[in-house]
Amino acid sequence: MNLFKRFSLGILFLIIVLSFKSYHSGIEVEDLIEKYTYPESKFIAFEGMQIHYRKTGSGPYLFLMHGVSSSLHTWAAWQEKLSKHYTIVSIDVPSFGLTGPHPKNDYSIAMYMRTIDFLTAQLEIDSMFIGGNSYGGYLAWNYALHQPQKVKKLLLLDAAGYKIEGFKDFGFQLMANSNTSFMATKFTPKFVIHKSIENVYGNKNLVTDTLVDRYYDLLLRKGNREGFASILQDQKKWSDLNKKIKKVSQPSLIIWGKEDKIIPVEHAYFFQKDIINSELKIYDEIGHVPMEEIPEETANLVHQFLQK
Repeated sequence: MNLFKRFSLGILFLIIVLSFKSYHSGIEVEDLIEKYTYPESKFIAFEGMQIHYRKTGSGPYLFLMHGVSSSLHTWAAWQEKLSKHYTIVSIDVPSFGLTGPHPKNDYSIAMYMRTIDFLTAQLEIDSMFIGGNSYGGYLAWNYALHQPQKVKKLLLLDAAGYKIEGFKDFGFQLMANSNTSFMATKFTPKFVIHKSIENVYGNKNLVTDTLVDRYYDLLLRKGNREGFASILQDQKKWSDLNKKIKKVSQPSLIIWGKEDKIIPVEHAYFFQKDIINSELKIYDEIGHVPMEEIPEETANLVHQFLQK
């Protein structure tokens, strides 16, 4: 027993040392802009935030939103390919990327609907396709309900919408727990982020140092970690969302990675069941971000669906 206690104390001491070495108060957005903007990047002021968005291509509008702890960079390959056929607008969702946190810590669905309403009004978009990955998928189907006349078709990639009973990923667990998130929002070991990204991908060989650096840097943008924790903790309140999802009427394409460790593949079938006018495609050996792992294949599938 004494040996076990000594071992436990040793592990605890090691964790404390590593944690203090990983303390970071946050990175100022000015120090990130040059590295993480595109030539097409623009910023627009809304509710005390500077919404970062990227607009490329021509044709019908396709509006894309990323998931938690991610950024509009997740759609880079899609924008390159699909901009030949569509005007694509991708955004850094409030609390993530270069957009950063809401000054009043408002992460309600109403705030996100206001944000999309504002940006689409500024861009004079009155008709569009909309898609999202993970939390961005949650926002996408909510917006399809919020503006049914504006949204013509819906794309859901490993989308959130049903309650998850406990996250498998350690980083998500720390942020989702109010007892540990106060530490996780200040002490952020890079190896934890690296492991989380590996959990997001089915093919771990795609997880490069450059990719990890981007996720890590943008997560550490001042205020982003606190917003991330707030959103994950709010997920605990989700209940009976399937009643809302059943009201989605737009033709919907559901894409899922079978090896998703963040949102289980069972949820893909929940969406298929609850959205009557829907199609489902599941990819073997793919994780939580199919548009990053197999951009060519998923972009072709989306183009075929949108052209129907």
